[in-house]
Amino acid sequence: MKVFLPFVFILGLISCKPLTKLPDYLGETCPDSVPVIFAPGVVSVKGRLEHGISFAPNTEELAFGILSKDESGKIYYAKKLNENWTEPVVFEPLKDKSVFLPYFSPDGKSLLYAQSKPDTDNTYVTDIWMIEKMNDNWSSPKKIQAPISSMSREANASMTYDGTIYFSSNRNCDGKQNCFTADLFCSKLIDNEYRSVEAISEFVSSNDEESVFISPREEYIIFCRYTNNETLMDLYISYRDHDNNWTEPQILDSTINSKEGDRRPFVTIDNKFLFFTRLQIEEKGLTESDIFWVNTSKVFKPFVYKPLPDAVVQLGDKFEFEVPENYFKDIDDNQVALSINQAEFSWLMFDSKSMKISGLPILSGDFELTFTAVDKHLNTTKDKIIITVMK
Repeated sequence: MKVFLPFVFILGLISCKPLTKLPDYLGETCPDSVPVIFAPGVVSVKGRLEHGISFAPNTEELAFGILSKDESGKIYYAKKLNENWTEPVVFEPLKDKSVFLPYFSPDGKSLLYAQSKPDTDNTYVTDIWMIEKMNDNWSSPKKIQAPISSMSREANASMTYDGTIYFSSNRNCDGKQNCFTADLFCSKLIDNEYRSVEAISEFVSSNDEESVFISPREEYIIFCRYTNNETLMDLYISYRDHDNNWTEPQILDSTINSKEGDRRPFVTIDNKFLFFTRLQIEEKGLTESDIFWVNTSKVFKPFVYKPLPDAVVQLGDKFEFEVPENYFKDIDDNQVALSINQAEFSWLMFDSKSMKISGLPILSGDFELTFTAVDKHLNTTKDKIIITVMK
């Protein structure tokens, strides 16, 4: 027995080993909630202008963009072979093209990117292209035709699991001179074709919206918006609610956005890390551009998924109504803690276990009930309803 028990213990330890490999981001130590430069000297090289990065879903391939002084672009590529990463080099299939902003599709079989239009001196006039991988070999690149590509500038694009493409474009300028303001658009894949394009009306503003990342399940979207002359470009997030509408975009936490230009977001397939580009812009122009990364503890916060409507009750009558279990949701926390400002109402009670509100009103009028949702990272979101007590 003395010999047998240690043997069983060892077998137990072996069986507890993870069956899947842990993600390896070029051997870098994972960051906390404060952004740090990603892979300094390898990806983010001082004096070089890196711009936009994407990892394949298996985290064994990466691609990122490099801007040249003449404003042309190259895509660099690296992959993991025999447990080691290759040195990032110019992506061979596109080495002779001016290309920007690579993005791996959620299945890892394609790479979306922007490419300068031929026969133009303006490198900011770009279309959306795609190159597919077959049997571990890259095929010939193809432009995604109209209505996604147009006579206007289409910049970065990202894709959902069902093939829907989200992208930015300044096509809403409608031929206005010196108009560079971009908005966000999407196009669904129907019968293997992109037949129409829709502007995402919830995000249209007088400011520039671009640098879009859509989550593969279309649960949330992160994009860049020009905020003001003090903070320049900042990252914003919006979520899909119960009615399939986008929530009001919220600027990301101040630990992430800076007074530099923050743009080109990319989130890893497990929703654990956000990558983005930070620009240093001085009087003489763009002086530095690096890739940063950060864990998502301050990216995802509770959001109102299924709003609770205002309520009308009668004075002196007992009432009870249910609060939806999915009133609030959180991308990285399935169990947010919910509370209300119950101390302000002696006649009202909230049972967080049964998710029911009950009471016996003793006063008439309008009463503001505030719900507070807190996630495991102590991120807090509030929502309010009005309870009207009628005589």
